[in-house]
Amino acid sequence: METGYFVRSGTRAGASTSDTPENGNDSQLGAPPRSRGRRRPHLALRHVLLVAAAALLAWASTTEGGLGARIGSLVDRGRVAVEGATEDPVLRDAAATLNARFEREGSYPVLTEARLREDPELSWGVGVEVARCSPRSVVLMGLTGHGTITRLLVDGTVVGDVRGIQACPQDLANPAPWKR
Repeated sequence: METGYFVRSGTRAGASTSDTPENGNDSQLGAPPRSRGRRRPHLALRHVLLVAAAALLAWASTTEGGLGARIGSLVDRGRVAVEGATEDPVLRDAAATLNARFEREGSYPVLTEARLREDPELSWGVGVEVARCSPRSVVLMGLTGHGTITRLLVDGTVVGDVRGIQACPQDLANPAPWKR
């Protein structure tokens, strides 16, 4: 059986451990020493983001309504996105089904409990209440992540949503509280 041993070649006798390649000094191995010259300047990401934020604030302050209007607009967009994401898909399906029926027949159907049970196209599930206001308009009520919303359908299109439970509008030309 042979016995092996390790010999370190190319080192001086009595060299300190700070000159070993493990500690970052490659000069003993024949590699050129690292240049300690002038470093090339680089932009940190936080500096770029800071300048971009300052530019955005400067732009927002010069627009109509100022910074408050821009922040309000962002909050409204976020609220609409959250409501859309948490909307009950049954409410969306019910609106699409009723609008398709309006396009085919020219009016919204009269919805009775028996008809909702028997007609497979109208059986969209639980959680949506339907109130037929007229042959041209229907109000749907359903749940979202923010509570109950009421959706108005007029002439085969969605007019909009309002929070809470709302009755049928009296005037379809100006259906308050919905905005047309």
